[in-house]
Amino acid sequence: MPRWADFDDPLDAISARARGIKSRAQREVQMTMDGRFSQDEAQALEVMGLGLDTDLRVLRRRYSELLRRYHPDRNGGDRKYEARLGEVVEAYQLLRKCSAIA
Repeated sequence: MPRWADFDDPLDAISARARGIKSRAQREVQMTMDGRFSQDEAQALEVMGLGLDTDLRVLRRRYSELLRRYHPDRNGGDRKYEARLGEVVEAYQLLRKCSAIA
């Protein structure tokens, strides 16, 4: 997502954020309409930052990357990413059981 400091005009920042939210929703709908993924699985793919071409190997690699990024031990004990880490773990647990990811 864009940062406020990236924009001179606050309205530009707000519209960039709205475009990001809209495109995320469109990607989720596309994944659901594909028929391979449920709504929850599509949202989990978004949390993980993955697309329709995901397989189990890619899922595991991405999970490892995100786990290292958000774990408090990697952030000097900073717990501000703890909620994000929980979302990633939950998304991984759902996706690893998904039959569309083989």
